[in-house]
Amino acid sequence: MIKIGIIDVGSNSMRLVISQINKEKGSFKIIEEAKETIGLGKDMNLKGELNITRMNKAISALYFFKHLCTYKNVEHIIPVATEAVRKASNQTDFLNRVKSELNMEIRVLSGKEEAYYAYLGTINSMDFSEGLLVDIGGSSTEFILVKERCIKKSTSLPIGAINLTEKFSLTEPIDKYTEDKLTEFILSYYNDIPWLKNLNNIELIGIGGSIRNIARINQKKYNYPLNSLHNYKMKSCEVKEIYEDTKHMDCTQRKKIKGLSKDRTDICLGPMAALSTLQKFVHSEELCISSNGIREGLIYEYIFKDKIPLANVLDFSLNNYISNLHMDKTYAIQLWTIAEKLYKSVKPLIKSSSESLYKILKTASLLYNCGINVSYYGRFKHSFYIISNSRINGLSHREQLISSYIAASQGKNGLKIQNNHYGNIINEEDIEIIQNLSILLRISRNLHKVINENIDNLQCTLLENEVLINITVSSKISFQLEETFDFEKIFHRKLVVETQ
Repeated sequence: MIKIGIIDVGSNSMRLVISQINKEKGSFKIIEEAKETIGLGKDMNLKGELNITRMNKAISALYFFKHLCTYKNVEHIIPVATEAVRKASNQTDFLNRVKSELNMEIRVLSGKEEAYYAYLGTINSMDFSEGLLVDIGGSSTEFILVKERCIKKSTSLPIGAINLTEKFSLTEPIDKYTEDKLTEFILSYYNDIPWLKNLNNIELIGIGGSIRNIARINQKKYNYPLNSLHNYKMKSCEVKEIYEDTKHMDCTQRKKIKGLSKDRTDICLGPMAALSTLQKFVHSEELCISSNGIREGLIYEYIFKDKIPLANVLDFSLNNYISNLHMDKTYAIQLWTIAEKLYKSVKPLIKSSSESLYKILKTASLLYNCGINVSYYGRFKHSFYIISNSRINGLSHREQLISSYIAASQGKNGLKIQNNHYGNIINEEDIEIIQNLSILLRISRNLHKVINENIDNLQCTLLENEVLINITVSSKISFQLEETFDFEKIFHRKLVVETQ
């Protein structure tokens, strides 16, 4: 077990993430975070020098981060800096001060390196094979084109929340003339990227605090029931709508916008304009949010070195939770093996066009009992909360919520599906999926009580009028499934269990 601290010296914010890594189990968890809004990229003089006051604040923040790392027994600190330090003419002065005062050497990332780590943090936490990653920072914007889960193209543009704000005075409401000039300026950079102009209707994946804030505003606007940004999806018209609403406001008025961070009220308009313009430029209809970025990318590199990207994002994430929640991994895998056999036999009977049923049932099977770590009594309700509120990489919010309901249904009284509350995530078809997969998991749990680890002793066969389960047991066992009636009601087949 080792603890590492990642320090990201950004143009607007400075962040620390402390992770506990278990290389033997191939897992990690974030145990502490800290953020200081310094605005290091603001108020640079005509010579391109970092402002001395903001430099002093940055060094104070680094003192605090280092102190926190010492308190948490961090063994290895990895500090990096991005565009503000990268372009500063007094970069050397700043880095030397940090080294002499804190005995800390900051690695200044190039634009390509910054894009690479943003890619690592995202590709290892989201299930997609092709897309355009966009990270709008304080002083730069990174574009990363991904195909077959690998980087095909990347570029860094010297435009971001801070320098757009300063150049076009975006702290105040903007008129039509300013807006046109702003759009023209942004497009001039986009048009300079040949491969970007050739994209059409590609999935956009947004990274970084500026884009996350836009998503948070949208969630608040529509009373989104889950408190999670990772894998949250927005339509391009929703981004444009937020931009249109905000561009007529001054900073005082923006403070009233639900979801908008107070430390971004003065610099939020530029990223909104850049993102909305980009969506129109590449004809993208949807934006998916990644809560991971540079810091997580550095963590993945530290753990896996050259074994990235991960072959299966969901499997790694589930293993991570099983390990961090101190669950019985052997039992979880045995149960999923049984559930998988049963699922494959009855799959033709499930009336659903969804291609994600396998992932959903796998998640529910492996994690259904995680709530026992809170309390044995009411453990399935606790499981519902843990699964629905965790960041399970490789699942959409819909898939995650369905998984949590399947887990919750394992109790005697189950958990009433709050379709009114979650109506903008799950629909009537999803409720049927929950019922279908819940009964399969309950049957699998009861079958495991008989065969335990002897998984090979179980066979499932779909016949014309019935589903036949054959179990080979070492001794005479009187075994009867309570779920046979429910199974027949749902799947319109008799469930027959034979022991030998």
